[in-house]
Amino acid sequence: MYSIIDVETTGGKFNEEGITEIAIYKFDGIKVIDQFISLLNPEIPIQPFVQQLTGINNKILSNAPKFYQLAKRILEITDNTVLVAHNSS
Repeated sequence: MYSIIDVETTGGKFNEEGITEIAIYKFDGIKVIDQFISLLNPEIPIQPFVQQLTGINNKILSNAPKFYQLAKRILEITDNTVLVAHNSS
């Protein structure tokens, strides 16, 4: 079982940015069996170059849920799976 994860963040500095969007697809090797997609309020400003790149801005995220509000669902969908992500350390 795999959890394929993609995130967008407020900028490019490792370990200093907030998550603005997360998408997770749970894949059994044949088909997607669950998915979770949400904007997140990072509680810090988004850098201008990221706003231009993604189209996500501070106003859009002002009413989005915060990470702690989504953490349980993120743990549920990724539990006992191999995490698959692009450009991650």
